[in-house]
Amino acid sequence: MNRWWMAAVLVASAALAGGCEKRGAAEKFGKTFYLDGAGNWGFGAADVPNGLKEAGYHGDVELYVWTSSFNPLIDQLNIGGAKLRGAILSDKIARYIERFPNNKINVIALSAGTGVATWAVEGLKGGAKIDNLVLLGSSLSWDYDMTRALKNMRGKIYVYHSSHDSVLQTVEVIGTIDGKRGVKSIGQVGLKPPPGMAERVVNTPWNKSWMRLGWAGAHTDCTNEKFVRYEIAKRLGIQPAPAATETAVASTGP
Repeated sequence: MNRWWMAAVLVASAALAGGCEKRGAAEKFGKTFYLDGAGNWGFGAADVPNGLKEAGYHGDVELYVWTSSFNPLIDQLNIGGAKLRGAILSDKIARYIERFPNNKINVIALSAGTGVATWAVEGLKGGAKIDNLVLLGSSLSWDYDMTRALKNMRGKIYVYHSSHDSVLQTVEVIGTIDGKRGVKSIGQVGLKPPPGMAERVVNTPWNKSWMRLGWAGAHTDCTNEKFVRYEIAKRLGIQPAPAATETAVASTGP
């Protein structure tokens, strides 16, 4: 069984495991969308929902598949298609807010999925807002203007970036998800905050201490269950209780 097929099986299994009935019950406690990167190879598809659940999150975690192929290069360069899927996600978010206007809603995204997530938030209308946006290994250009997105948010944009991300070094050559070449990605150097909004962008660089939580500074390992449980979850307002057999690791980031 090749890797692409394994990824497809993983995503399909996760969706089936949730079930419509189970999702409907969990949605009453909040909603978090997770978007994988280009190619939809399944990074974080199981770990993100499991990590949040282990941290004590009671809301629904929905895997939003935005890609058109299992080829990362095709998805990375198909900006029009990515923006279309962002618009569809905008509609899904708006419909959830209509049903549960007082609930918290978050979006977590990896790599090129961060572009789709950002465009989805930008596209919200009629005063609809999400709470927090978490960008992991983002392949958006580092100076992308997040003004529109932040206006449709109550909380902050949390960025995890690493100068050791070799995948994003390639993105410098082929182009960011927003179509720029020869520039650094957010996932390499962090996000430049819009004027007057610096306090709403939290840039967290990789350092060796993160290895205790499974993030070695590479492109996708920040989606592993332990890192999600002890680091990303608290960005959504979740304070995980230490497991009986291990000590929770405190964040060294902002």
